[in-house]
Amino acid sequence: MGAGTITVTSFAGPAGADQVGNLKAQAKTISEELVQEQLQAGAYQQQYSVASARVAHDQQAIASLRRSIKSERAQIVKRSGRLRQLAIESYILNGSVSSGTGAALFAENVSTVQSANEYASISLGNINLAVDRLHTAQRTEQTQQQTLVHQSALDRTAEAQQASYLSQATASVNHLDSVQAQVTGQLAVAVAQANIAQGRAAAAAVAAAQRTTVQRKGPSSSSPSSGGGGVAVTSSNTTDPALPPFLQCVVQAESGGNYGAVSPNGLYRGAFQFSQPTWNFAAQAAGRPDLIGVPPNLASKPDQDSLAVALFALDGERPWLGDRCSR
Repeated sequence: MGAGTITVTSFAGPAGADQVGNLKAQAKTISEELVQEQLQAGAYQQQYSVASARVAHDQQAIASLRRSIKSERAQIVKRSGRLRQLAIESYILNGSVSSGTGAALFAENVSTVQSANEYASISLGNINLAVDRLHTAQRTEQTQQQTLVHQSALDRTAEAQQASYLSQATASVNHLDSVQAQVTGQLAVAVAQANIAQGRAAAAAVAAAQRTTVQRKGPSSSSPSSGGGGVAVTSSNTTDPALPPFLQCVVQAESGGNYGAVSPNGLYRGAFQFSQPTWNFAAQAAGRPDLIGVPPNLASKPDQDSLAVALFALDGERPWLGDRCSR
């Protein structure tokens, strides 16, 4: 595995909807790749931990086996010396008779010579047998030690390999973190620029609509319907913009021209049946933060018309899709 390379394009021109969409798609792709890399890094970390545990276990087993071999060697020396001492004492107790023909001249009788020779043969045989057994055990333990050393080498190789994989995966995660931060920063700038552009477009649309009509006199809101539950507030300082044909249709289709209307479930309010989040968005885009949080049915007719014109300039018919006015 290696650190992935992702090209991040910097935009010098003004941000638009396409740029924001492209950056959001790129940020989503990077986020998904980052999650996968993090999962892979986690798997490598687990494998590295397992390999490290095996190496530690091998080292403990090797150390234990070496202590055992050292103890067996000490036992070989101790037992060999003890057996030789016993053999010498037996010879002394039985006349220290040699197996040579001249030894019979110094013995008291033939029976004593034979007993001494037999005992000497048995004693030496026992010593040799004990030594052979100890040597066999020592060779077995040495073989086991070599096997453990070989296994330890394999485990160390696996540990080094997993460490390399983990390092590469971590580098990939860090690289993707950096790219994600860069794209997120560009996305924030693009969104800010898009919001500014939307605000300008909405304000321009409202201004254009206001220039096409004359400032209205007297009450500007119709009476609320019996189901509205609210009274529209007029604003004497706001010019009521002219509504395009589509929005004129929307007013009648959504509320019958009642600017204080409230839907039965209470979610949609005013002549254009704004939801509160949509109303707040339109108010922000139109440069009217004073209307954010105001229930749409309690806003004046000019304010409702202005935000409807602003929203129509930004999103077209989409906010009202499904009624009889949308194509």
